[in-house]
Amino acid sequence: MKTRIAQGLAILFVNFSLLATEPADVSSGIKEVTVFLQGAQVTREAKVNVTRGTSTLSFRELPVNIDPQSIQARGEGNFVILSLLHQVNYLAGARRTAGVQALQDTLKQVEDRLAQVNGRQSVMKSEEELLAANRNLGGSNRTITMAELKLAADFYRARLTEIKKEQIRLSAEAGQLTQKIEKIKNQLNTQNAVLNKPTSEILVNISAPENSVATLRISYTVYDAGWFPVYDIRAKDVQNPVELYYNAKVYQNTGEDWENVSIRLSTANPRQRGEKPVLNPWFIDFEQYIPFVSRDQSQSAVKMKSAVADEAMEMVEEAPPVAATAASFTDVSENQTNLEFNIRVPYDIPSDNKQYTLNIQENKLPAVYEYYCAPKLDREAFLIARITGWEDLNLLSGEINLFFEGTYVGKSTLNIRNTSDTLDLSLGRDKGIIVSREKLKDFTEQRTIGTNIRETRTWEISVRNTKKQSLNLRLEDLFPVSMNKDILLESQEYSGGTYDKETGRVNWKIILGPSEEKKFRLSFAIKYPKDKKVFID
Repeated sequence: MKTRIAQGLAILFVNFSLLATEPADVSSGIKEVTVFLQGAQVTREAKVNVTRGTSTLSFRELPVNIDPQSIQARGEGNFVILSLLHQVNYLAGARRTAGVQALQDTLKQVEDRLAQVNGRQSVMKSEEELLAANRNLGGSNRTITMAELKLAADFYRARLTEIKKEQIRLSAEAGQLTQKIEKIKNQLNTQNAVLNKPTSEILVNISAPENSVATLRISYTVYDAGWFPVYDIRAKDVQNPVELYYNAKVYQNTGEDWENVSIRLSTANPRQRGEKPVLNPWFIDFEQYIPFVSRDQSQSAVKMKSAVADEAMEMVEEAPPVAATAASFTDVSENQTNLEFNIRVPYDIPSDNKQYTLNIQENKLPAVYEYYCAPKLDREAFLIARITGWEDLNLLSGEINLFFEGTYVGKSTLNIRNTSDTLDLSLGRDKGIIVSREKLKDFTEQRTIGTNIRETRTWEISVRNTKKQSLNLRLEDLFPVSMNKDILLESQEYSGGTYDKETGRVNWKIILGPSEEKKFRLSFAIKYPKDKKVFID
C-alpha cells in the first residue's frame, strides 16, 4: 500500500448536513499540550479505521470554548482530509471526569454500607420482638421452678443487653453514613454544575481509496489556560553563588483534564495583537482660543475624542498577565519570536483552575554580597546580593521568592524592562550591624545675613560591626537638591564619600573588620531669602 502523509488546516469548512453518512465517533486521547502565556494548544491523536470512499469522523466531548479558527488536522495513512467543521453539542449530556467517577464510586460504597446497617437494625428489631413474644415460659398446666426462672431471666437480660448495644451502635453508624452520603452528594452536585455544560465536537471529512488503519491528529486552541513565571533564588551563604530556580505556574480550566501528557511551555501569547504599530506624524501649532460651543456640539466632540483615545489604546493593547526535577528533563528552544520549554516528563494537570508548579530551569549565577544602609530612612543594614549573568537566561518578568541560609526571607520582583546588567536583591535585615544617625547640635545653627538666612546642619553617622568576620558596607545619605535659584547650597562635608550633585546622593563604600566601628559626618549650609521658609530637617 502506498502511504501518504495527509495534512489539513481549518481553512475549508463545509455544510456537513449534506453528507449522507452518519459521522463515526473517534476515541482520541490528548497527546501533548503547548501552554502559552494566555491560552493553550491541545493536540489529540487517534487510531481510526478508514473506509473506502468519503466518510466523516467525529471527535466528541471537546471543550465548548475552542477557537474555531485555530483548528488543524493532519494524519498518517492512505487518505486525504477534505474539510473540517466545529460545532457545539447541547445534547451530549454531562461529561464524567475521574474525580466525579471516584465520588460516584465512593457514594455507591457508602450507600451499600448504609443498606447493610439498616438490614442489621431490622434483624435486631425482629429478634427483640421475638424475645418479647416468648416471655411466657410455662403453659397453663406447668409450674416453672426457680432455677428455670433464674436461667431464663439471665438469658433474656444478656441477650436484650447485646441487642440494645448493637442497636445503639448501628444507629450511630447509620447517622454517620447518612451525613457522609449528604456531603458526597453536595460535592457531586457542585462538580456536575460545572461539568453539566454543553460540549463541542470536530467533524473531519476524509476520502480514501481503500479500507485501512490510519493515525489522525487534531489540534485546537483554548483560552482558559496559561502559565506565568515564578523564581526561587537561594543563597547558601555570602561565599557561594546564588541558585536560580525558574518555575512555571500552570493553570487550566478548559473542561478537560490533561492526564499523563507532554507539556510544552511557550512565551508566545496568541491573544495579543500581532500587527505592528503605526507611527503617525506629530503635528504642533500655536495654542488657539477655543470658542464656546453648545452642549450638543461639546458632547459630539467628547465622543470624537473618546473614539480617538480608544483607537490609540487599541494600538498599544497588551494582554494582562535534591532529587531530579523537571528542569533535568527540559529542553529549551529559541524560535524566531518566542521561547519554548519542552518538558520530557509527562504531567497531570486537571481542569480545576489551580496553579501547578513546574520547575523548568536551574542555574548558578555569580553574585557579589554587600551590606547596604540608608540611615536617613532606616537604621538597620540590609544584605544585598548583586547578581550578574541573569540577562543571558531569557527570563520573563515575574515574582521572586528569596531564600538565604535555608530560610525564606521574603519576595521581590524581576522586571526585565527596568533592570540593569546587575540584579540587586535584598536578602533581609542583619541585626549584627549597629547603625546610628544623630544631628550634632553644636554644629547646627541659623543666622540672618542681610536679606538672607543661612542654616547649617550636621549629622554624625556611626556604623559598628558586631560580627566575627569582616564585611563590605555601602552607606548612603542625601544632601538637599535646590529646585529654586534663590536657595543656594553653600558648602558640603561628607567625610571622603562620593557626591552626585544631580541627585544629592552621598555614598561611602567601606570595609568593617570584626568589632570595628567607623564614623562619618554629613554637613551642609544653605542660604535663602529670610521672608521664605525652607524645611531641611
